[in-house]
Amino acid sequence: MKSPFKFLDAYSKDDKNIFFGRDIETEELYDRVFETNLILLYGASGTGKTSLINCGLANMFENTDWLPIFVRRNSNIVESLHNALDEHTLTKVKDKTKFRQKVKSLYLDHFKPVYLIFDQLEELFVLGKLEEQMAFFEVLRDLMNEGLQCKILLSMREEYIAYLSDYELIVPSLFDNRQRLEKMGTLQLQEVIKGTSDVFKITIEKEDEVMDLIIQQLRDPKIGIELSSLQVYLDRMYRKALEEKKPNKPITFSPTLVAKTGMFDNVLEMFLKEQLALIELELKKEGSTISGIPKTILFSLVTDNGSKKAMETEALYEQLYKRKKITPAEIDYCIKRFQELRVLQEVK
Repeated sequence: MKSPFKFLDAYSKDDKNIFFGRDIETEELYDRVFETNLILLYGASGTGKTSLINCGLANMFENTDWLPIFVRRNSNIVESLHNALDEHTLTKVKDKTKFRQKVKSLYLDHFKPVYLIFDQLEELFVLGKLEEQMAFFEVLRDLMNEGLQCKILLSMREEYIAYLSDYELIVPSLFDNRQRLEKMGTLQLQEVIKGTSDVFKITIEKEDEVMDLIIQQLRDPKIGIELSSLQVYLDRMYRKALEEKKPNKPITFSPTLVAKTGMFDNVLEMFLKEQLALIELELKKEGSTISGIPKTILFSLVTDNGSKKAMETEALYEQLYKRKKITPAEIDYCIKRFQELRVLQEVK
């Protein structure tokens, strides 16, 4: 039986029935998109900014009310925007057509307001050079046209928000309409646990005690609790409950099960080992002969505190081939799998 919990993955529009704890924030973001053409959403890593947009905000609209176009930087944010617009266009436009003209054409194709959603914008400052950054904000200025049926939503980690100050002269309204997303509090986390359990018919024995014990296992006084951490922990509990489930009895979360599941650090370590072992097995089936490739690549991509290192792909290829004879194809495969499994959320 497949676990109902999201692991490290973000919520999508199809997850509406299991998206709990963010009603107020969703309403606020929905209101903000009608105030101006440019909205800035920011918060610490792990607060669920992508989920708030992809699931919360997306489900406030009817399909006929908006045309969302999601953009990640990839190797260059301006090129990625060109590609994203071209993917949605029905009328052929010249490759060098100005963005304003492309958006106008797109609106006429679909007769829906265009929403350009730039997710994880901090990648522009971590990996992009000054020339790319300048070009991007000049594009934003061009799109900030009152007659254009276009809204722009920038989503980024709050520790990079100061970088935007350098571009206020180009886009003066950068900070005018902004929303900070806080990490979930206790009541919101309880809503996630209870709501998801109800949807998937999981019985909670001694409900208040179980929810309190789960939150205690996860709580970090310095950084709070990330929603993705809760999902990983609940998944481990679910699998343990499934192992102990008796025929014709419901899956049950209990204080005893929380104790058996243990501390979150141990759960996370076990989860990571499982995912690395799975990827290594896949590589061996493809002919790889070097042991520990996924672990080596992962440790090359993260710092001691678990955040992503700013490293260009070519530098990574050169470093790992020199050290371990790991090929670019093996690196690309592992990075792709890390993305799919959300082991390293910001690899691009």
